[in-house]
Amino acid sequence: MRLNYMKTIKTVNFKLRSVATALLLSFVLGLFGNAAQVLAHGGEDHGEAKPKTETTDKGTVLHTTRVGDLEVMLKHERLTPDAGNAARLFVTRFETNEAMSDVAPAIEIESANGAVTQATVEKTGTPGSFTVKIPPLTEGTYLMRAKLTHGGETDTATFSGVEIARQEVAIETGSSWTQTGLIAVLFIIALALFGGLAYFAVRVFNNKPLGEETVSA
Repeated sequence: MRLNYMKTIKTVNFKLRSVATALLLSFVLGLFGNAAQVLAHGGEDHGEAKPKTETTDKGTVLHTTRVGDLEVMLKHERLTPDAGNAARLFVTRFETNEAMSDVAPAIEIESANGAVTQATVEKTGTPGSFTVKIPPLTEGTYLMRAKLTHGGETDTATFSGVEIARQEVAIETGSSWTQTGLIAVLFIIALALFGGLAYFAVRVFNNKPLGEETVSA
């Protein structure tokens, strides 16, 4: 009878410790999963309907559109006024994502007052990829057109709302410090949780089950 009672107590203690370990482990994994999503995605929209213009966390601006059978993407860093800027143009077939090697693009930039400026477009060693040199422009919002000549016809991709503005370095620096502090806090919390989990595991595997000494006496 006494042996059966001891076995029952040991079984109950083991089950309670197993449940506690599982709950603690689930909490740690959940914390890491949520932190990874916050730090990695930064609120990006990964749905099927992507916007025509989006800016990544690193400040890269992507303009994308479809023109007939073509998909056009213009990629550049934030454009600064009164200085030359560089961009990349990519032209592919929409259905197959095949690079267009026989397309001849030309890019023009129109200001709010209707003035049109031509950009310089040059081929790269990669089919369907071109470098774009944007001449110095004043601060403002522009309309950019990419005229694509291929197969004896010309299609025009239009990107509106292209911003040329001075960058606020102080705001970006503050944001960087905030993100760094958040990472440090999460790292400290993670270390504390792992330390607690390790301590709990040692207690589970090395200590005697609760109630054993009382029953033996």
